[in-house]
Amino acid sequence: MSYTADHLHELLDSGGGRVLEKIGDIITSRACHAAWWKRKLPGAEWRRSVDLKQAVRQPLRVQIGPVRFQLAPGGSLRALAPELREHWERTQALCAAFTQQQRRPARVLHLFGGAGGFTFAAAQSGAAVAHVDVSAEAIKRAREHAGGNVLANRDIRWVVDDPVKFAQRERAQNSRHDLIVLDPFTPKDANRVAFEIERDLGPLLGTVSGLLTDTPVGVLLFCRQGAVSPTTLLHLMRQEFGVFGGRVESGEILLRGAEGVPAVPSGAHAGWLKAV
Repeated sequence: MSYTADHLHELLDSGGGRVLEKIGDIITSRACHAAWWKRKLPGAEWRRSVDLKQAVRQPLRVQIGPVRFQLAPGGSLRALAPELREHWERTQALCAAFTQQQRRPARVLHLFGGAGGFTFAAAQSGAAVAHVDVSAEAIKRAREHAGGNVLANRDIRWVVDDPVKFAQRERAQNSRHDLIVLDPFTPKDANRVAFEIERDLGPLLGTVSGLLTDTPVGVLLFCRQGAVSPTTLLHLMRQEFGVFGGRVESGEILLRGAEGVPAVPSGAHAGWLKAV
């Protein structure tokens, strides 16, 4: 697969139920129900936006923070999750710090792997990653994205499986991981098993707590759909991981632009981190 040069992603503006983004020289907008406020840029700037599906005629390599993706014709930015940029950067730093202190690569489990942002961020720091998604098509696309990234050791295990069932088998087999990332984002896709946060998240965290090594980095959780409060996730994480020490945190997931550009709320995140 041939790529053009990197096209940097930028958030230019938001408001009126939409976000305005730039990919290289392409300016595009998409719906965003959370952006209720007034737009900062004049209407003329918004009218420059084009339909991304029509504008992309050949695969583009899009860079979002430390990670690169292949945006194919007909593809969408939403699937690439640019709102997770700062969390990919943090994951990269956590894995690098672990390797420096433990003198071995971190073992990372990425459940609900999707486009692979966390997988690539971890692998760039030399981590060995198990990337799990129930959709074979999603795994295929993630592997294509991997080709655009410079990965330290390319030790990525691609697994087509239901993430919940995979985690249960990993626990039964006494498999252990230093960092576990959960991003149960389930697009409207008949090929994906529905994951219901209120029903399924608590039991999954219970399973995950038994998958950690004796020198864990932690567990990172991202909920990018539904009205989930960061406080709710904080309580769940404290309930499951507080007995292990370390610290628990939570907050909003925000799609950010340059200074002065209104950040766009895009979900909630929480994490339990052991000192590394």
